[in-house]
Amino acid sequence: MKLEIERLQLNLSAAERDRTLLSIGTDPASINPNVLLDESYMGRLCRVANTLALLGQASLEEKIVGAIGLENSGDSVLDFWNITRIGESCSGGGCEVCAETKVPALASSTATSVGSSQSPLLCSQCERKVCKVCCAGRGALLFSNYKSRDVTNYNGFSSQSGSSHGSQVDVATSRSLTLDGVICKHCCHEMVLDALMLDYVRVLIRLRRSSCADNAAYNALNEVVGSCLKDSLSERIQSSDNAQAAKVLHQLCGGQEALAEFPFASFLHSVETAKDSAPILSLLAPLNSGSRHSYWRAPPSTTSVEFVIVLGSVSDVSGVILLVSPCGYSVADTPMVQIWASNKIHQEERSSMGKWDVQSLITSSSDLYGPEKSASVEKLPRHVKFTFKNPVRCRIIWITLRLQRPGSASVNFGKDLSLLSLDEDENPFAQVDRRASFGGAVENEPCIHAKRILVVGSPVKREGLTTSQSSEQLSIRNWLDRAPQMSRFKVPIEAERLMDYDLVLEQYLPPASPSLAGFCLDAFSAIKPRVTHSPSSDSDIWDKSVTFLEDRYISQAVLYLQVSALQEPHNMVTIAEYRLPEARAGTPMYFEFPRPIQSRRVSFKLLGDVTAFADEPSEQDDSGLRAPLVATGLSLSNRIKLYYYCDPYELGKWASLSGV
Repeated sequence: MKLEIERLQLNLSAAERDRTLLSIGTDPASINPNVLLDESYMGRLCRVANTLALLGQASLEEKIVGAIGLENSGDSVLDFWNITRIGESCSGGGCEVCAETKVPALASSTATSVGSSQSPLLCSQCERKVCKVCCAGRGALLFSNYKSRDVTNYNGFSSQSGSSHGSQVDVATSRSLTLDGVICKHCCHEMVLDALMLDYVRVLIRLRRSSCADNAAYNALNEVVGSCLKDSLSERIQSSDNAQAAKVLHQLCGGQEALAEFPFASFLHSVETAKDSAPILSLLAPLNSGSRHSYWRAPPSTTSVEFVIVLGSVSDVSGVILLVSPCGYSVADTPMVQIWASNKIHQEERSSMGKWDVQSLITSSSDLYGPEKSASVEKLPRHVKFTFKNPVRCRIIWITLRLQRPGSASVNFGKDLSLLSLDEDENPFAQVDRRASFGGAVENEPCIHAKRILVVGSPVKREGLTTSQSSEQLSIRNWLDRAPQMSRFKVPIEAERLMDYDLVLEQYLPPASPSLAGFCLDAFSAIKPRVTHSPSSDSDIWDKSVTFLEDRYISQAVLYLQVSALQEPHNMVTIAEYRLPEARAGTPMYFEFPRPIQSRRVSFKLLGDVTAFADEPSEQDDSGLRAPLVATGLSLSNRIKLYYYCDPYELGKWASLSGV
């Protein structure tokens, strides 16, 4: 249990903690395990670290507000934590403290004296000369001004009052929160030094998670825009606003809507793409996104490509628009286009919308051949329209692009169909004239390419649904609104027992108890604090990130409730695990068991990120000297009621008293 407590408090496993400590240059073996295993010490350490985080935020806010209109002063010699790294030791000489003289065996061969070239500092407590290594971080100065029971019970500060948790910081009653001065490690209590270490580990975890979120955001954007993200951003700065792009899109669609714009629509299957091509999702990207010079290309060896586009909702589709790539078309790479539509995924049930020869469509327009001469936002991009004879109501669109063999361009699919022309793909004697193609990655190899695919039409509104769909929805709603014939009633219990800081609850039932159908849980009163560590930068209150997401959204704290029941022969069997949603404190939440359970003992165990929660400031208790390891608002006491289903008439007029 003690090892679990240590893992929960640091929110890391042992291996992850050691890797984090090594990343900041600290030997994990130098940390006293007896201190970490002291439950009371760990509880107070986390409360001091929480206090340090809030004081650090308040100090930085005061620094930023006080520096308005003034020039930025130089950086301090010490940072907020001043963690001793592997291989660093006291400079000796002018240092009168010599707090860091022992060098870990891990770095004995690379031990160096740090700060020998710097002038010694003066401790504000003992007024002795001290080097940089023997100084505590600037965050330790906050506790000389702030009154906290957790610190005063362990060090020599004279304060005897204050909050026992770091959730309330009264800046008005404390002295200045500026971090001017130095305090040596001998004058700073060990708990404060450990709190600085714990806070620094939390900052590193936050930066690591933020970096992973930024990388994931870049990778997701790269799948849509491509590797030309920087060029795209610079071009968008020079281009017109989005209103102009919307105007161009409106003209392209002829007053209708573009139905297949990512992320509201996407491809059902992946499509083979050339190495130096834009990603496949760029075909459905917004019109003004990505670089103007990028476009999608298939490998030169691919002669046929099928795109399966799933729309966001059922829509009336009137046609498809294919935006021509910046390279333009040549005689060798103009494709044949065939389009199908359906509401279902099975290809046997799709309907053909038509087949078009792009080369015959663009013979009258020489602008579609060759590279694009000028690129302007106000000008309509080069495009080819494939208009359906009649609008079709569908959800899935199949679009096939197929390269033609030389000589097949003169074939008219409406008349004069030649059977010999259908066998050209299988004719081994057919010679392909490899001429220059602007779209091919390799010269003289034509390939399939496109800039954008626009599905034109209008979405179907709810009132436009068929009568059968409306009647089906109405019947389902009536069934949901109908009062159940059976009601929930509380199962009486003989006794209950709380364990492991009220995170485990066991309920004992009488022998004649009915079959259990589920349980009701009242939502917890604990909250997830927004401030979990001190600022990682001396210039910004909140960490900068590409995603602009806080850590509580990047790595959400999730709670689970594991339910076990005693089954013969005297074994506890796990019934189910339920993920608990976020709800207002006291909100009843009902959870059904997978099957009726007959048992005399039921166990509930709260799992998940329990250390990410804290009590409301108004509900914190200052009376006890023992700091709780988890928030008291997560206690399972008087929160769970087992219930069973029964007809109210069978219980008589007192049935309402035991209803759940």
